[in-house]
Amino acid sequence: MKNRFIVMSLCSALLFSCQEDTVRSLVANDGKAPGLVENVMVENLAGSAKLTYNLPSDNDLLYVEAEFKRQSTGEVSRVRSSLFNNNLTVQGFGEEKEYEVSLFTVDQSENRSESVTTIINPEKAPYKYVAESLRAFADFGGIHIYWENPYESNVSIEISAINEFGVPEVVTVLYTSEIKDDFAVRGFDTTERTFQIIVKDRYDNIAEAEMFTVSPLFEEYLDKVNYKAIVQPHDTPEGFGWVLSRLYDGLLNKGYLSLATWTDPLGGLPEYEGQNVPMFTLDLGVKAKISRIKWFQRQNSGNDYIYANGNPKNFDIWGSNKLNPDGSLDGWVKIVENGEIIKPSGLPLGTFTTEDLEAAALGHDATADASAEPIRYIRWVNKLNWAGTTFMHIMELEAYGQIVE
Repeated sequence: MKNRFIVMSLCSALLFSCQEDTVRSLVANDGKAPGLVENVMVENLAGSAKLTYNLPSDNDLLYVEAEFKRQSTGEVSRVRSSLFNNNLTVQGFGEEKEYEVSLFTVDQSENRSESVTTIINPEKAPYKYVAESLRAFADFGGIHIYWENPYESNVSIEISAINEFGVPEVVTVLYTSEIKDDFAVRGFDTTERTFQIIVKDRYDNIAEAEMFTVSPLFEEYLDKVNYKAIVQPHDTPEGFGWVLSRLYDGLLNKGYLSLATWTDPLGGLPEYEGQNVPMFTLDLGVKAKISRIKWFQRQNSGNDYIYANGNPKNFDIWGSNKLNPDGSLDGWVKIVENGEIIKPSGLPLGTFTTEDLEAAALGHDATADASAEPIRYIRWVNKLNWAGTTFMHIMELEAYGQIVE
C-alpha cells in the first residue's frame, strides 16, 4: 500500500507540473520564411490538376498551400498538403482554359514564403460529361431521364417543367455520384410538355440547360377498393395485429408488419435460398401494365422510424397473372429488381435533414420494368431493412399504370 501511494503521488505531481507548461513548437521561430517549392510539374486532369514539386529543406517546414480562383470573379480557394507529400490536387474548374495557381510554403511558426506561380489547363470537367450524356423519353405520366457519370463525381440534376407562360418550375432535384443512373418524373397528363434539365457540380459549375419535349404516356391510379390480401405458401404471417389489409386502407398511422420471429417451415423459395426473407402477396383486382408501386415508410411524430428499424431498404417486387398452389415463383417476373431506398442526406441513423423528412413523407416510387407484361398479382420480397435484418413494416401501398382488363 505504501509503494502504491508513492507512485500515485509522483503521478499527481507530474500531472500538475505538466499543466503549467505551454505547448511550444519543436523548432524556435526564426522569423524567416521557408524556401520555395521548385520544379513544379503539372498533370492536367478532368476539371482539376495535380501539381508535383520539390520541397525546400527547411527543418521547420509544415505544409504547402495552393491558392486559386475557380471563377475569375470568385473568391480565392485554398488547398493544403503536408510536408510528407510532394504533391497536391486542385479541383472544381468548370472550363477548359488556363488558370493561375500560386504555391506557398508555411513553417511551424506560420511564416509564409513568397509565391511560386504556375499555370494549369484542366481538361473537360466531370459535370459536363453528365450533361452531354443526358437522354430522355416519354414515360408513364411524365419523362424518364438517363445519364452517365464516368468520373462518379457528385452532381445535382435539376428537373423543371415549363409552364404555360414559358417559365420553368422545378419538379425535383436529384443528387448522384453513380456511374450510370436514371430517374422518372411523373404526375403529368398526356399533353405535350417541355422539360428543362440542368446539371450542376458541388463547386457551383453549371452546365447549359438541356430541353426535352415529350408527350407523357397515360398513367392511371389503380383504385385500392379493388385490392385484396392474399396468403400464399411461403408468405410471412402478420405481426401484432398489423394486418396486410391495412396496406390499402388509405391511412398512414398503422400498416402491415411482418412477424420478425417467423421462419418459413417450407424451407423458403429457391430464388432466396438461405435468406429467410419475408414476403406478402396482393391481388390488385385488375390486370394492368404497372408503371410504379408507391409506398410509405413507417413514420411518427418523433421520427423514430424513418430510414430505420423495419422500413424496407432493399427489395424485389414480382408480378404474375396466376397464383401457384405451392406458392412458388414459377411463371412470375420481377417487375422491380433490387429496389433500393437511399437516404438523401446520407446522415447516420437518427439524424435527418429537411430533405430526408420530406422524401419520407412524399412516399417512395418503385419504378417497374417497362418491358414487363401486364399483371394482376404482386409479391413483395424484403431483402434488407434499415436495422440490418429483413422483417418489414409498410404503412400504405398503391399501384399505378395502364389497366388492360
